[in-house]
Order: sequence, then C-alpha cells, then structure tokens
Amino acid sequence: MKWLDFSPYVLPYVIGCPDPTLEMHARLAAIEFFRRTLSWREVLDPISAEGSEPVELEAPMQTQIIKVKSVSVDGRDFPLVETTHGSELSRTDAGREFAFSRDNRTLAIYPIQTAGTPVVVEAALAPSITASTLPDALAQQHMQDIAYGVAASIKRIPGQVFTDPAGAQEQQALFERRITTIAAKHSRGLMAAKMRSRTTFL
Repeated sequence: MKWLDFSPYVLPYVIGCPDPTLEMHARLAAIEFFRRTLSWREVLDPISAEGSEPVELEAPMQTQIIKVKSVSVDGRDFPLVETTHGSELSRTDAGREFAFSRDNRTLAIYPIQTAGTPVVVEAALAPSITASTLPDALAQQHMQDIAYGVAASIKRIPGQVFTDPAGAQEQQALFERRITTIAAKHSRGLMAAKMRSRTTFL
C-alpha cells in the first residue's frame, strides 16, 4: 500500500493538502505508530554467529528494527536482557546464556558462539524514513489508526488553508488512544502479528 492510499481517510479533514505533504506525514505517522505499539513483528531471515563479533541484524527492505523481541541460537531460545544489564553480564557472568542489542543493528550473544552457528531473531519493525509503501496486511489492520496521526500532524502545519490547531488536538487524542490500546493488547500477547520476512513491496 502506498502512502497516498491514506487520502480517503485523511483528505476530508485537511482539504487542500498537497500530495507530497500527505505522503510525508503518512510515513512519519506510521513510523510513530509502529515504534510505540511494537505491533509489527517479523521473524528475520536466519543469520550466522561470527565467533567473537556481534551478529549484524538485517532489517527487511524499507523497514527499521525498533526492538529485538526474541532470539534463538542453534534451535534454543536465549533470554533477552536490557543493554546495561547485558553489558554487565558480559563482563561478569561468562557461563550464562543471554543476548542483548546495543543499537538494534547488532546482537551480542553469550557465551560467544562458534562461527556459523544459526541465529533466528524475531523483531518489532517500523517503516524506514525512506519507505515508499506499507505492507497491505498491516494497512488493512491499522489504516484508520494511523490516519488519525496523519490528520493531526498535517493540521499542525502553520499558515495553511487546512491549519487547525483545535482539530489537530482532537485527531491526536484519537491517535494516542489507539496507540495505547494496540500497545496494551500486544504487550499481553493478545494480538500476535508475526509475519515471516521478507515483506514484498510493489
């Protein structure tokens, strides 16, 4: 789904908004929505441990990794720990199995694995800042949710025919409510939305 496909959900609230403006704000609203809800989950393509080096994580095309959600090493689930705790454990607890990410671009695995050991990662994703599309399945689920954020953001642009600070607050409140609802459901495991990488973009 392309960003302009949000037009029927957004343009009635921001009449006169140019297409490039709508596209940019749709992308930004989608990034914020998925960053805060962690509702877009994918199992990434398997990768291999590199001995003593952190494993490089590869996000699917047109996406960014927001958070690593689970790690399997050679078929065994490894506990995920927070960055600070992981750094401490890596210095003090050489025998414990765990993994952590410092930047959502690499993954440190302990104990250090033999080069070539298979690693499977499930991650929460969001569109990249240059993404031109959103997967259809996600758009069908969250089109209206994201549209609230798009309209709110556009209405805050100053000095335009569609500028509407009061309306922006109303749309933002709806956007915040949906983010809170969806995030809560996913945190309780009620809305599993795992999709196998790779996503196909048209």
